[in-house]
Amino acid sequence: MFWKFDLHSSSHIDTLLEKEDVTLKELMDEEDVLQECKAQNRKLIEFLLKSECLENLVSFIIEEPPQDMDEKIRYKYPNISCELLTSDVSQINDRLGEEESLLIKLYSFLLNEPPLNPLLASFFSKVLSILISRKPEQIVDFLKKKHDFVDLIIKHIGTSAIMDLLLRLLTCIEPPQPRQEVLNWLNEEKIIQRLVEIVHPSQDEDRQSNASQSLCEIIRLSRDQMLQVQNSSEPDPLLATLEKQEIIEQLLSNIFNKEKNESAIVSAIQILLTLLETRRPTFEGHIEICPPEKCYEDNMGYTGSTSREYQVKCD
Repeated sequence: MFWKFDLHSSSHIDTLLEKEDVTLKELMDEEDVLQECKAQNRKLIEFLLKSECLENLVSFIIEEPPQDMDEKIRYKYPNISCELLTSDVSQINDRLGEEESLLIKLYSFLLNEPPLNPLLASFFSKVLSILISRKPEQIVDFLKKKHDFVDLIIKHIGTSAIMDLLLRLLTCIEPPQPRQEVLNWLNEEKIIQRLVEIVHPSQDEDRQSNASQSLCEIIRLSRDQMLQVQNSSEPDPLLATLEKQEIIEQLLSNIFNKEKNESAIVSAIQILLTLLETRRPTFEGHIEICPPEKCYEDNMGYTGSTSREYQVKCD
């Protein structure tokens, strides 16, 4: 015979929360704080939802920790703050996504001069990404009102976490209409042209590389989306812009620029090769990526608009 027991025992966090003067840091010092948060500990969630606590959690991930702190614990609270804010608790997502003062505070991280602290940038990107995924309309509306958002993304594109944030903005919004609105907005902001401008010998290597990687991912994501939603009435404006003659000419101009720069050449060629890739069906549910050289061998008669531009320039 089996007996049912209530094995749940009160955690030390519950005991701490009974104290009237308990602090956020005291709770964050507890080993099971993340586990209790994800388990929807009611008292803990209610405490974290206090305006002062949420403001402090956001501050931890956007403000540089004191330089004189021991390196072993310097990023302890920023890391735990990030984990708490991205624990996917609906009440926390709701408060962060709907309270403009918290969004403004979070957004202020982008106002720092480059280079951004890469670890803090990863925390910032992770928090904003989950908000984009869970509260897409509110977050996109907020970002669109920030007229310097795209400027700041371009400014910090050399930081990998900011590049990831841009790609998350394109991938984390699932409803077709809001996603199309984001694509149209970014296209109106000339995000493609501005990324292409960075793939230039005058820019530093990290910016060139991340801009190139962003453009390559945009091409692949856009084409994948087109394959999945073949009956879509609206074309992908970012992909359409990338395939324009002037963009191809700009990339080729960067390659043959008199300021010879290996990084810029490699980055520009990667974009052109990605444009030349085709995806063809293999068996149900799978798509095979066909690199340009393989496609050429398999189909010597094919010359798309991108390859025509390349031939004209090289001739």
